[in-house]
Amino acid sequence: MVRKMKKGWIFLLTVVLLFSIGSSVFADGDHEKKEHHEKNEYYEKWDDDHDDEHNWESNDQEDAVIDTVQSQYWNIWSKQPVNDVNKKLPITTPGNLSASINGKVTKLYFIPQDGEMLVSGEAIAEVLGAETKFYPLSKILVLKNEKQELIVRADSNAAYENKVKNPMPVKATAYEKTVYLPVSVAANALGYRITWNEEKKTLFFTSI
Repeated sequence: MVRKMKKGWIFLLTVVLLFSIGSSVFADGDHEKKEHHEKNEYYEKWDDDHDDEHNWESNDQEDAVIDTVQSQYWNIWSKQPVNDVNKKLPITTPGNLSASINGKVTKLYFIPQDGEMLVSGEAIAEVLGAETKFYPLSKILVLKNEKQELIVRADSNAAYENKVKNPMPVKATAYEKTVYLPVSVAANALGYRITWNEEKKTLFFTSI
């Protein structure tokens, strides 16, 4: 009788142990699947080899004027991999600036970097009436309104505008649990142009 009870307990413990191991394996598998799914939610074949600004193809004749525009202004997205780090910006250190959108004034936080003004993709999308989705594992941010979709990834200067890949003047960066990108890229892609009013110290966003 005692021997039978011992065998029963051993069998029960074995079943529990096997179940625990199996659950752990499935849980790990589910985590890996989730991570894989998130990383590949957008652009499963994100072309890292062409993210660097030196690898973008260029037409010298057509780009000559565009390069000049991009080198002079921080608020225009020329969709060319060129940039002038000495451009004059509204601010020289990170801080808030007033932004006027359709008569409504709000504050946005900017980071001046290499002649560009970086802004939180989620913050700029909110004031411009767009939705966002952030994928923290792959550091990909999607900005979308009724007509436009913009997808950027931290540490890349590639931007997908309605599935078309274009270069940004500088790389986007991961900061404060989101992606910061050039304000010109976010605004122009979502259908707005930007002007800076020095007297009022305000950025004005106007529908294109």
